[in-house]
Amino acid sequence: MLSTPRASSFLSSFWRSLSGWRLPPRWIGYSFLFLTIFLYATIGVLARTASVSEYYVAGRRVPAIFNGMATGADWMSAASFMGLAGTLYLSGYQGLAYVMGWTGGYVLVALLLAPYLRRFGQFTIPDFLAARYGGNPARLVGVLATVLASFVYVVAQIYGVGLITSRFVGLQFEIGVYVGLAGILVCSFLGGMRAVTWTQVAQYAILIVAYLVPVSILSYQVTGIPPVPQLTYGLVLQKVQLLEEQIFADPAEIEARRIFS
Repeated sequence: MLSTPRASSFLSSFWRSLSGWRLPPRWIGYSFLFLTIFLYATIGVLARTASVSEYYVAGRRVPAIFNGMATGADWMSAASFMGLAGTLYLSGYQGLAYVMGWTGGYVLVALLLAPYLRRFGQFTIPDFLAARYGGNPARLVGVLATVLASFVYVVAQIYGVGLITSRFVGLQFEIGVYVGLAGILVCSFLGGMRAVTWTQVAQYAILIVAYLVPVSILSYQVTGIPPVPQLTYGLVLQKVQLLEEQIFADPAEIEARRIFS
């Protein structure tokens, strides 16, 4: 693994090499966007299948570690990546309740539904509920719950995709949404869950690097301790507490809080 200074040097030299080609920043953004879409689309095409079991549940034979990576990538999605930052910015520490909510939801699904879905040999939650409790009422409840949760999640995801493409490559928001939807379609429609799982595994590797490299660089610059940011949390939190005390004692902050309280 690259050390933090080497990672920083590598990223800086890579960016300078792109800039040295006299490419406009927008074209560099396009390159990153379409290279990642091409990577995911290639995985989706290579994972194509005509088997129902492979399409819906990836043949039930994806190794546990890769399933965990795919689930982690799903958690670190646009909705959580930007939504978490926005929620914490807007609500402060109280916003952590949302993080615990959707993280707890993953745990509940993994413990209370996934094993029994596999045991009953069903492909969807409504099918499992109908097989477990009998009749269409249980199936209808499952359909309504699934549609509601999926709709809220997908709306946040698509909105995030539109924002990222519009800010990163300068596309209009609506065009960015269509580009994102087209990328999702290409990555998933040929291989179903099999393609989605292996695409998510690749996304996990990219997201982990995207998360850890900037944090490690900032950790090194702030504390001089390479490149494990977890070792610096105590020191950083002490500095944050001192800054909060200074901000809270600022007359302008006190006046702003009085006005908006």
